[in-house]
Amino acid sequence: MPSWLWLFPGLFACALTFDLVRRYFLPRHSFANKHVLITGGSQGIGKALAARLLARGARVTILARTKATLQKAKDELTADQPGGYCQYACASITDSAQLAAAVAEASTTFGDVEVLIACAGAAQPGLFLHTSADDYGRAMELNYVGTVRSIKAVVEPMVARRRGHIIVVGSAMSVVGFMGYSSYAPAKHALRGLTDCLRNELVGFNVAVQIAYPPDTETPGFEHENKSKPIETLKMVPVDIYSAASVAESMLRGAERGLYHLPAPDPGINLLVSSCSGVSPRAFPCCEALLAPLVSLIESAVSVYFDMWGRRYARRHDSETLASKVK
Repeated sequence: MPSWLWLFPGLFACALTFDLVRRYFLPRHSFANKHVLITGGSQGIGKALAARLLARGARVTILARTKATLQKAKDELTADQPGGYCQYACASITDSAQLAAAVAEASTTFGDVEVLIACAGAAQPGLFLHTSADDYGRAMELNYVGTVRSIKAVVEPMVARRRGHIIVVGSAMSVVGFMGYSSYAPAKHALRGLTDCLRNELVGFNVAVQIAYPPDTETPGFEHENKSKPIETLKMVPVDIYSAASVAESMLRGAERGLYHLPAPDPGINLLVSSCSGVSPRAFPCCEALLAPLVSLIESAVSVYFDMWGRRYARRHDSETLASKVK
């Protein structure tokens, strides 16, 4: 074998070694004995995060809108983790006054909120031509502004005591967009932009900021989401559904290691996120630089594939329009 053929594997091995050594020096985070507030914590990924945080010794407050759902979730969480410290707070993330009251009440029992996991949100897929402008406003209010309100409710005490931890739960839609998600993807893209800005703004106050990109996850929210997906959206993306438990565990392990972009159990999403990292901290900068040409080619191929489905939708649209005129 010609010696030059060993160049790339050698470079990759050196890059991987450098990245692993570098990661050793990243600041670590522990959730033990911390008061963790989870918005959207009564079901799905939020509830799975609560279960794993209780197992790690955290004091957990789950927050959502519906008291009955919260009570049921708390009962199940404490049954699975006897002796765990879990409470709930009832509030809507679209109401700053409710959030402030909920945070104040939760803090009287468990102390100041030391970790916020902003997990509340929902997707309502649909085609742009069939979605009202008001629907776009509601999606942004819930998924983006609701997260802003949640962070606002806890960040000032974190800054004052020079210690805090914020995890924003985005989505794969934070770094990609395709038909069916024109109301959801912009809000999740906005979360990525917000988190990039906050990470830089709060680093001097010792407030850690991280973002997660969950894949399709087996949750009540995802089940509801599938009911309104356009047929092309259902067909164009392979359905690899992950358990909420695996998604939550992957996020928390990344958070504990001090990563900014928290990994998903889906390697494809992790590669996509790495290629869209911009000037934010990367997990494996040297390895990502070496893999960039290959990832770029794969993404170009996926773009062509997505556009194929876009053209199929156009043909269906024209066919249905013609049929309606004939009637």
